[in-house]
Formats: sequence, structure tokens, C-alpha cells
Amino acid sequence: MIGIVQPDNVVQFRAIPYATLPARFKQSVLLDRLPEGKTDFTKPGFACPHIFGADIFSGGPRPDEPPLQSSEFSSLILQLNAPLSTLQSLQADKDGNTPAKLPVMVYIHGGGFVLGKIDQNHNAAYMVEHSIATAQPVIGISIQYRVGALGFLGTPDGGRNFGLYDQRNALAWVRRFVGGFGGDAGRTTAWGESAGAMSICFHMLMRPPPGGPLFDRVILMSGVLGPLGTPVRRREAEETYEKALKILEIKERGEEGLEKARSVEVERIHVISNALTDEGGIWLPIEDEMLPYFSWEDIPRLLGECDWVNDIVLGTTGFEGLTMLNNANAMTPSTFLDGIAKQLGDSAAATIAEAYNVTRTMDQNLFLTSAMRWIGDVVFDGKTYPTILIFLTISNIPSPKRVYRYVFDVGNPFPNHTLYQLPHHWVDVYFVFRSLQFRYPSQRLKMISDQHASYWIDFGNGNAPWTEYKHSGDGKEIIAVAELRDGWVERTVAEDERVTELSWKRVEKLYDAWSAAKGSQFRPLSIDPLLKKRFV
Repeated sequence: MIGIVQPDNVVQFRAIPYATLPARFKQSVLLDRLPEGKTDFTKPGFACPHIFGADIFSGGPRPDEPPLQSSEFSSLILQLNAPLSTLQSLQADKDGNTPAKLPVMVYIHGGGFVLGKIDQNHNAAYMVEHSIATAQPVIGISIQYRVGALGFLGTPDGGRNFGLYDQRNALAWVRRFVGGFGGDAGRTTAWGESAGAMSICFHMLMRPPPGGPLFDRVILMSGVLGPLGTPVRRREAEETYEKALKILEIKERGEEGLEKARSVEVERIHVISNALTDEGGIWLPIEDEMLPYFSWEDIPRLLGECDWVNDIVLGTTGFEGLTMLNNANAMTPSTFLDGIAKQLGDSAAATIAEAYNVTRTMDQNLFLTSAMRWIGDVVFDGKTYPTILIFLTISNIPSPKRVYRYVFDVGNPFPNHTLYQLPHHWVDVYFVFRSLQFRYPSQRLKMISDQHASYWIDFGNGNAPWTEYKHSGDGKEIIAVAELRDGWVERTVAEDERVTELSWKRVEKLYDAWSAAKGSQFRPLSIDPLLKKRFV
């Protein structure tokens, strides 16, 4: 195999195919060897087809960013980065001595299950470069999978969760072949942001393949499962498929209709993908034999019972809901509280009003801050609290999980972004990969980025990146916080509350209010003023 040296001490193998795709809306097939005659892995691969937007928010395309191309049947690829010295030692060893294997870190991209790809912003080569500089070398891998309707539309022949099983095949490929690049498959950290982190949670809820678990440590960046992440029921999936056929103007049903859906131009499938998100929905895995349906309140317990993952980093950005301003603007204090009361009852509405300081007569500008905070907690922060409690206390696994909790509270460094200097959802991705440091206006930001990568690499090497989180309820729990003034620091929860003027108790109250919906298929954002509003 021929890779490209980028940077000077890292070899990057681009567009390695991990599976083949026999047809649209079919499960991918894991490859057990490279394609015949394929040795050159120096060129970028194709993205999974979806609607691509111009990335002006991180300063536009990088100077070395190749033109974007997509291919439905050639996009199941991964990108592997290995220290040059590791590969050289594998080649030079003629005596049968085996060099020490390196830990493996596999990144699963986010994008609301409707977009995302391998690109230069998510280039793990710079993390691997940093791992070498800090004497903790790792193998860094990024994977692609099908998104939108191509990845998550259920079909009448029983096909479903194509994107999730793509990920599973990619992880299986890594487990099988990473040893040839100097990696230790038995020390694999799966890490992801948003939908990528949610995907990791889904894998934790599925049975491992016959060969054993695909990873043993996880980093969940803004993506713990909660009420918005329960599997789609089959009846709902069937209704979505029926809508898809109507959008495609396909009159036939059954196998004939499915074959017609497989034959239309891929651009028409994008219309299906957007139709669901335009109505406020999200493409999620569907219940099946490997992923049976579970109620939202059972998620923390089920994740806690995953006995093959014992070390977890999880956290969020400082203000996840900032990207939801349009949704917040769809509400007033009164319509918000009325919607909560209709959904959960007056008592729950009063609890949430107290937690988020909402009154019916408050100024609309003040309300918008509370509303965005509530939306961010519903989608991201609110599920972390019960999940951590279960992780730390569950008794039917050999030992409680070791949890390391963080908050990334550094603002967006790029002036073209509408959320410039604000710690919005996904802003941490602009830092952890180290790939955008050449655009940072200050050395302090570069130091924050380097430390971010160091923490993740340290964890990938089997170490404690910072003090373990031990829930006590008295504010003495230790978390890691990234902020502009002091960089990465350790704080107690009480100290963080004093600095940010935000109480962590609000998410506890939010979760308590949700108890009124136990046993139901609960979607917290499905209140009257937010119905049919796009979130992804």
C-alpha cells in the first residue's frame, strides 16, 4: 500500500474501502481484502451523496482541500493515519520481532445522520502528529457511512439501518486489519461528535459481533442518547417509506416499488432526506433484531450494562442550543409553557419554568436565552446527568464505569461564523483535530487545541486524562473545562457554577419533569410551537 506523508512524520492512507455496496438500500458487505490491483491510497475518496453546503464557517475550504466529489457506491471508505516510524519498524523487522502495537482511535463523524464526510477539517493526521510529539503515539482513523435516506430509510424487504451497519463494518475492518499498520485492535477507542457519539451509544446497545467487541473505550462529544434517540418504531418507518414513494412519484408498491426507488437519480433521494428534517424529524436507526426497541428512560441503564466498555469521556460545549435560535424564536414564554403543560402537565411545566427562569411576562430577549438553553439541554446536556449516575452506580456489571466529564466553553474563532466567539454545538471539532490551527488568531487558541488533542490521546492510551468524575451531589465533583482565559482547567462543579452563573441542577430538574412521560415514546421538542420546525 502506498500512502502520503502528511505531516512529515505521519503516513496517511486515504480512501481505503472497507465494504462494498451491492445495491441502493442494501446492507454493505465487509471486504476481506483490498480490491485487486489497488495499491495507491494517496488520493482523497468520494463522500457519501448528500446536499453539501459551502463551509464558510471555518474560513472556507483549506488551501489543500481537493474538489468535493460524491459517489453512492464508492463512499464506504476510511482514512488511516499511522506514525511513519511505526510503519518503518514493521518493514525493517526481518527477525520476527514484533514491535509494540499502538492504541487505535476511530472517529465517527456527526451531522444529524443526514450529512458528514471525511475532509481536511476532520483530518486525524494532525492528532497523530501530536501523539508522536507527546510520546503517546496512536493510530488515527476516520470512517464514512451512508447518511440521510440512503443510510436510514427502512424498506419493505426488511432493510434498515444501513448507515449504522456501515459503521459496524468499518469497525470490524479496523479490528481485522489494523494490526498490519502497527495498531492494537484490543485497545480501540471509538470517539464521535453529535450523531457520531449517538452512533457509538447505539453500538453499545447492540450485541458485539462473533469476534468480540469492536472497541473498549469511548469518547462521547455532545451525543449521549436520550428521549430523542430511541429507535424508530417499525410502523413509523413504514410511514416514512410510504412518504418517500409519494415524493418520488412511484405508484408501485412492494418489490416493484422498491426497485424503482433504487433506480432513480441519487439527487432525488436527497429530497427524501430533506423532507423528514424539514418537518422537524431526524434520521435515526430503526428497531430490528440487533437493535430492539427500548424506552427512553431505560437508556442510561442499558448503556450502563454494556460490560465491554468501562472507560468513558463525555461532555458538551458551553452553550449547545445557540444553533437553535430560529426554533427559540418560534416561541414566546407563554406558548412555551403552554406547550410543556399540554405535553407533560402543569406540575412539570412549573418545574421547567423554575429550572430555566421562565415567566410568562418576561422580556422576549431574556426568554430566548432560556429557550436556547432548554433546547440544548433537551438535545444534548439533559441526558448526561442520569446516564452518569447509572454508569457510576450500576451493580450488575463487574465494576462501575470510570467517567471523565468535560465542558468545552471556548468560542468559535472564525469571524465569518454567525456564532463567532460563542461556544456553540460542534465548535470543539474545530479544535480537537488541530487541523485549523493555521487560522487561529492567537497562540492561546493553539495551546487549547493542543491540550484538547492531548487529553483525547492520553485517554486513547489507557490513561486518566484528568480527575475522574465521582458524583456526590454536593458540587465537589471534578470536571475539565476549556475556556479562553485559562485554557483547560480542572474545576469542581460548584466552582463552575460560580464562574458561569449556571446551575447544573437545572438538568436534574428537567429530567425529573420528564418522569411524567415515562413509558411513552416521548419527544420533548414535540410541543405545539415547535411542531414541523427543522432542527438539523
